[in-house]
Amino acid sequence: MEVEGLICPACAGELKEDQLKDQLVCPHCKTNLKQKKFLAFLEYLIMVGIVSDLDFFDETLYGDEIEHKTIEEKELEDFTNPEDYEDKSEKLKNYDESVDLKEVTTDEESFRVWEGIDEDWEDFNKKNKK
Repeated sequence: MEVEGLICPACAGELKEDQLKDQLVCPHCKTNLKQKKFLAFLEYLIMVGIVSDLDFFDETLYGDEIEHKTIEEKELEDFTNPEDYEDKSEKLKNYDESVDLKEVTTDEESFRVWEGIDEDWEDFNKKNKK
């Protein structure tokens, strides 16, 4: 499929498909078309199928998408672990040895005496409706 009307984004000269397949250089102005400012043109060439070997991990083209931290952002990150500087014996003083929550717990045996515990729940519900 021959694409008509391909023009150089730098000099507006006519470009041939076979020339672009060999190298991404304009034959008229000798501009290297594999640059960040011609990214939309390069993506169009990929979409049409003229160029297929463009590296999407090329930092010269796609380097703007990488997030770079400023010096202030790096300084704000705190990599210190407070556990490294605290005295662990001080922490243990805060724990009580005998903890009594004064909770009332029931014996499991009292639940076993209940009449419907071993029945199927559907049968038990039917029995109460009658």
